[in-house]
Amino acid sequence: MKKTIILVSAALAMAAFVPVQGHQSATRTQVTEEPDTAVVDSDMYVEDDDWAGTADADSMVADSADVDSDNTENFCDYNDELLADFSSKNANYNLQNSQDANAGISFDATLFVPGNDDKVEVKKGGGYSLMASRVLSAMIDSAAASKWEVAKLDKMLEAKWNAVKRGYTDDQNEMKKMAAQEDFEYTPQNYSFRTTITPVWQWKDKGVTTYSIEDEAYTGGAHGMLYHYFLSMNEKADSVMGLTDIFKEEALPEVFKLVGEKLKTGPQAANDEEAWPSVAEVLPAPNANDYSVRSGQMQQYKGKWYPRPALTECGIVFTYPPYVKNCYAAGTIHIVINYAEAKDWLK
Repeated sequence: MKKTIILVSAALAMAAFVPVQGHQSATRTQVTEEPDTAVVDSDMYVEDDDWAGTADADSMVADSADVDSDNTENFCDYNDELLADFSSKNANYNLQNSQDANAGISFDATLFVPGNDDKVEVKKGGGYSLMASRVLSAMIDSAAASKWEVAKLDKMLEAKWNAVKRGYTDDQNEMKKMAAQEDFEYTPQNYSFRTTITPVWQWKDKGVTTYSIEDEAYTGGAHGMLYHYFLSMNEKADSVMGLTDIFKEEALPEVFKLVGEKLKTGPQAANDEEAWPSVAEVLPAPNANDYSVRSGQMQQYKGKWYPRPALTECGIVFTYPPYVKNCYAAGTIHIVINYAEAKDWLK
């Protein structure tokens, strides 16, 4: 794996940085004496030679009636072998607070892209590029997001780093100012961000690849926030699939009814219908600035918001992030409709 040292402009201006619990493997780099320059490690586009094997591209599991669709993170095993047909673009950015060697900000990313040639690049404006763009820009502040441009992956990774770095600097300067005004000791904080996009299931004969998305941030407090969901890409149409790409439209009321029943009876059920109603739609409805909307994980249908379904080996999964259908401790909730249940509803 290649390592390149680059200089990145950083608007530090008396910045202060904190250890991020969200990603403990980040390494720290030494800030130079100049306050506007930092040395950053950046893994460039490489092929991972450790993956072996070929993708099992037969067809979706047809006899999945006996699949245990409990709502845990391990609801369906990934097909790791298909990674032989993908390359990875990696980024590892770190900036140390000049006032505290143990504080700073980091951004780590691993994006697996189709093709096992180390020179392959996804098409700008294509389905994968748009998917990655929405995910990478979903956590940055609205001002930075308004200037976001869909570009090559390395440029988007750099843009994400610059955005979260500026946000960190602004936050630390504000905290420093508040400490001076209210006469308490300012303690530099640690922020971390991590994004991974990994293919986990694929059906070559149907031209469908499903990606696991993990997007994580820690910006202080008792815990960070991890979003883990799945998006299915129609390679032939070069687009991310949604409700009416997978299901017959006339069947959607029955689909939503079954999802609601599984939310009510599953192991992560909230058992509080007033606070967490067991219906497929997201209540209260998300707004345009919510992560789930900006990332494309939620989609609107007839004025209501639902998780965007994805195809897995075990069925069609609807993913609800923490706080949507239960408390944070309940974790991410995956509701799976197996293919036997959905056989009359699929397109």
